[in-house]
Amino acid sequence: MLQTTRNSPISELSVWAPLVLAILRIVSALLLIDQGLSTLLHFPQAGVPDALDAAAGAIEVVGGVLIAVGLYTRVAALAAAAEIAMAYGALDRPDTSILFCVIFFYLLFAGPGMWSLDGRIHQPDVRPPDVRPPDVRPEVPRNGGGAGRSLATVHREPARLPGTEVSGDAQE
Repeated sequence: MLQTTRNSPISELSVWAPLVLAILRIVSALLLIDQGLSTLLHFPQAGVPDALDAAAGAIEVVGGVLIAVGLYTRVAALAAAAEIAMAYGALDRPDTSILFCVIFFYLLFAGPGMWSLDGRIHQPDVRPPDVRPPDVRPEVPRNGGGAGRSLATVHREPARLPGTEVSGDAQE
């Protein structure tokens, strides 16, 4: 049963935490891309952006794409948070830019979550051993093969230096 008192946590909501983190990351990144594109293209006014606007727009677009797909999220979030904090003062951005700064600063510490490329790349294989795919690597002959040779592995005893016999291997 769902407990709703103020003193007891609602543990059922923690199941949704990875999904909500992914939604926050993706929506914030898409809004950052939108802001970056409007900075670069000077929409609704036409014109060429100056160097500071162009640099801010490029950081917002590239950082937004990286954060949206969840690749190098912490680095991109740090760059985006720093750029937005700088743009708030230098480019006279609206007060909502501070919210962007806080969200990306949060993503710096929270990470991308499991619904991201970083999460997929660095995720350990948590499946039970009987479900994991076998580690099958075909044996390739070292001498380039040859006529009549098969790819079957020939069992050979490892070469040992004299005086390094293992007990039971020593000749009497």
